[in-house]
Amino acid sequence: MNVFLVFAHPEPKSFNAALRDRAVDVLRECGHAVVVSDLYEMKFKAVIDHDDFPDPLNPAMLQIPLEQEAAHARGTTAADIAAEQRKLIAADLVIFQFPLWLYGLPAILKGWCERVFSSGFAHETTPSGERRWFENGGLKGRRAMLSLTCAGAETAFQPDGRHGDMDRILWPIHNALRYAGFDVLPPVVSYAVLRGGELGRANALDRLEGRLRGIETDTPIPFHSLDEYDDAHRLKAGIAPRTPGQHRGPGYLSRTPSS
Repeated sequence: MNVFLVFAHPEPKSFNAALRDRAVDVLRECGHAVVVSDLYEMKFKAVIDHDDFPDPLNPAMLQIPLEQEAAHARGTTAADIAAEQRKLIAADLVIFQFPLWLYGLPAILKGWCERVFSSGFAHETTPSGERRWFENGGLKGRRAMLSLTCAGAETAFQPDGRHGDMDRILWPIHNALRYAGFDVLPPVVSYAVLRGGELGRANALDRLEGRLRGIETDTPIPFHSLDEYDDAHRLKAGIAPRTPGQHRGPGYLSRTPSS
């Protein structure tokens, strides 16, 4: 299996780096090929701007989806974006290793997603009206998994916790991955990494290793299929909501095995 690991933390001695290193070692020990993009080390450009489109369709106004689609069709996608897209195309599994900051992705990783999961490459509505998104997205057939750290305790990320339900916090990220076509695996969340002590961090490393040793048989988290929505993009009558993004229904499991 080809694995692409996208790493986003500025400190080489961080616990995120330790998780990255454990992941790489375990995956290679299991016979998988691993490629790593260290976004801070690469000084990856995190913002979309005019520089991404040196030969724009419309020099008078930057319309990002149209310019991304045109660049993809012409083969003029910016070199740093195209390099990351080639890694995605070659991958069977993509792992994102990052700290949860302000309930979301670090800015450099959010920018990577915005630039690399570009319109025309990862998703689009074609001129014929075909919707190339969600289970039909450009990265269909690949799997993705989040491995993240947070300072708070696991109890604080419950539905009644101070920070709110972790599944809902991660929903926008998971749904964006699904929008690009990925089958999304349950996340590995390492809680209380600053206050959990050495034993807590050692246990977190072991939990990640355990998941990775069985990663090929992991079951993806549930999403509603496109045919479960009506023309107004709402669930059809009789379809019970079962994801964090829609109102919860009896079919939705609130906690994942990795929590």
